[in-house]
Amino acid sequence: MKYPVVLVLLIIMTWVSVSSCGHHAPASSPSPDSLTARDTGAAKDQFFPVDDYLEAEILSVDSMPMAFWKYVTHDNRTDSALITTGDFNTLALQFLPPELRDGGLNKNFTENSFADRATESITFTYTPTEKMNPLQRVDVVTTRGAQAQEVKSIYMERNHSAGDSVILQKLLWRARHGFTIVNQIRVKGQAPKEEQVRVSWAVDEDVQ
Repeated sequence: MKYPVVLVLLIIMTWVSVSSCGHHAPASSPSPDSLTARDTGAAKDQFFPVDDYLEAEILSVDSMPMAFWKYVTHDNRTDSALITTGDFNTLALQFLPPELRDGGLNKNFTENSFADRATESITFTYTPTEKMNPLQRVDVVTTRGAQAQEVKSIYMERNHSAGDSVILQKLLWRARHGFTIVNQIRVKGQAPKEEQVRVSWAVDEDVQ
């Protein structure tokens, strides 16, 4: 079920706030640079709503009057151009693969988390229970905001076939800034090829 954007964002903020509560050690305890936070493979009802969050972000960006810049890097050459909202949507929808639909994350993945005290960030990593799942990895990184943890980025790795080609996709969504899609294409008997597409709608398009 899909919800209005405002409701989705409220649910996500609540999830991040609740999930991050368990990652703060008592003030009297030692303070190493990082620590392992928890293994929540059994906490299926607490998985981060990756598809709802990304859909809300896409709809939010889509509704704002702004310029979209696309940077394509291939063979050590980068070309840039302004793109339309339609082009933005076509590229952004690659962040909503079928493996995430219909509760796919809760059903077919396990969750681990890692808290880094030095950067005040928490990384939630989701890995598939079946090796043949095209979506091989999902990382949700949150960082300390004004009042609670906020989503900083979402990273995915996905393998799929297209004809006689095997494509490894690496997708990075940077909240409120832009996204990057790297396609590594392998064809039997040929050298692998790589193409990077970066789309930005932030004022500073060079934010990494």
